[in-house]
Amino acid sequence: MKACAFSPGKAILLGEHFVVHGAYALVAAIQQGSFAFTCFSDTDEIVSESLNVAWRDGSIVPMQLLPYKKALDKIREQYNFSKKIRSVLSTNLPISAGLGSSSSTSVAFSASVLKLISGEVDYSMLYNMSMESERVTHGNPSGADVFIGIRGGIHLFKKDSFSKEITLPNKVKILLINTGQVRQTSKLISKFSNFKDLYPSYFKMLVEASSHLTLIGSEYLSKGSLEEFGLLMCYQHAILSHFGVSTEILDKIVELAMYSGALGAKLTGAGGGGCAIVLPKQSMVEEVLNSFKNFEVYVSEIPAGGLRVWME
Repeated sequence: MKACAFSPGKAILLGEHFVVHGAYALVAAIQQGSFAFTCFSDTDEIVSESLNVAWRDGSIVPMQLLPYKKALDKIREQYNFSKKIRSVLSTNLPISAGLGSSSSTSVAFSASVLKLISGEVDYSMLYNMSMESERVTHGNPSGADVFIGIRGGIHLFKKDSFSKEITLPNKVKILLINTGQVRQTSKLISKFSNFKDLYPSYFKMLVEASSHLTLIGSEYLSKGSLEEFGLLMCYQHAILSHFGVSTEILDKIVELAMYSGALGAKLTGAGGGGCAIVLPKQSMVEEVLNSFKNFEVYVSEIPAGGLRVWME
């Protein structure tokens, strides 16, 4: 028998970077995500098909698999189980592109292990174990990626204290444009956070302003006011670009999106490459999509569902 799990990726609609410092962020689950298949075995083994890397008990853990080995050790300690397991991981998300490939894989992996050893998934335990993985990868994550990988939907999120689900009148199609530029999230978070040390009072006001903007955006989205929401997306991209976490390609994607008739566009996630999120006018999705033939593009309806766990 195998314990199987799927966890969705995410797109940050508004509020990235500022959320690490206590501001609100608006985070949506997307239809793409990560899978984990776990069974009892003669030896511990973790295989990532997407990264083409594997670890077996007794060998050195590859750096890419350290987050999952850390979660496995913590789960084994909490549940006091000694049986060996084998997990096979995969994702249909681009790697290191701001769509939550690491967090969704962490959630799927931990959920499949918990399901196999206990027959059920305690969501509080799952969150904590997945965050253990994310700290290995990102240093000081906000928790938004793990939260959305478990819950799905669209949530107004504040680090360590608050979440509120946002309901939409209708599902909305978005485009996720991959720049192909791989970046390291922890370094970009650190780069952005340096401004707090340099200009603490100024930075504090910007955090409050970003929170206010995100709250307004959540109201627009809940009313289906997509044109107004799109304007906020562009405005926040300009702010993030000013702080040096955008790139020339991301800025060009935003420009091309708006030229093509999109309602809004911005980087999503840490920036420095990765993906941009484009909000097309819902009657013009194909027209806007055709403007990005030279890019890898993911189309998703939001909100998407959350974690799924099953046995095979």
